[in-house]
Order: sequence, then C-alpha cells, then structure tokens
Amino acid sequence: MSDFKQVVLGLGIVLSFIGCLQSDVLYANGSVKVYEKRIISFYEIGLGTVPSSPAVGVTHFATYVKDMEAGYLLNDVDVIFTATDNELGKQISPKPMTSSLMDPNYYELDINFETEGTWTVRLIFNMESSSHEVNYEVSVRKPNPIIPILTAGVLLLFLIILGLSARAWVKEYRKKK
Repeated sequence: MSDFKQVVLGLGIVLSFIGCLQSDVLYANGSVKVYEKRIISFYEIGLGTVPSSPAVGVTHFATYVKDMEAGYLLNDVDVIFTATDNELGKQISPKPMTSSLMDPNYYELDINFETEGTWTVRLIFNMESSSHEVNYEVSVRKPNPIIPILTAGVLLLFLIILGLSARAWVKEYRKKK
C-alpha cells in the first residue's frame, strides 16, 4: 500500500473515532436545515421552514419535540398550528401537523401565506400528561421575481445549446454517410 493511501486510511479512522466521541446530536428531517429552538418545561421544541426565509406562497413547516430528561424525540404528540399576521390581523385557522412518513418524530405542514409581514406562529402540543404552547415570529417576504426569470433564461440557453449541438451532430453524421 502506498504512503498516500495509508495516510488517507489513518485519517479516516481518526475522524471516525472523533465523530463517535461527540456528544451533540444533529436533528434534521431531510428538508429543514435550521431549527429555531425553544425550551418549554422539560421539552425542547424546534421549528424550521422550507424555504428558510419564508415568502408569500407555500411554506413547509416542520417541528419536533424532544424530552430533555430522557434525551429522545417524542412521536406521540398532537401538534396544532395557528398563525396570525401581526400587522393586518389575518389569521390562519388551527390546523393539525401530521407526523412525517419518513421519520415519525417530525411533524409537518404546508401553509400558504397570502400576505407579507411578520407573522406569529403558535404551536400547541398536546401530550398524554400535559399541554404546552410556544410562539415563534416568522417574517414572510415577497418572493424575488429575478430568480424564476434567471432560471427560465438558463434553461432556455441550455436548450438552445443542446439544439445547436444536435444540429451540428446530424450534419456531420449525414456527411459521413
């Protein structure tokens, strides 16, 4: 085995060992990158959104409940979601958040925001022994119109390049025949 391969293998083993020693656990459900956490009684409650900066339109919310004493996520909680626009007073009626099929420890819901502004999101957690409530401030903005335009432009440019390449290939193919 070459020296380079031995160094890479040794480094991999060391990094794996260091990873095992870490006591922090990273919770994620695959779509939400960052959770805003609150401690209520003996529970840690995290709320995250996709996109991470909510815009007018559909926003995906995901939450979890962690028992701080036991150190694990709870999957037998009824979670109710409500939201109120702080400026206009519009309210999103209470909706249940459902457990994720891929990971039942996470509760998810898609909400359509019709107006921009600062919204207060209220989550109510009903557990066997108790009920808890937590509030989050969510800033909803107008979507940036430049991004879809740039995406469409890049797609169109890609199709033009693909078409010109196919045309050139067909010309060369016909010459050879």
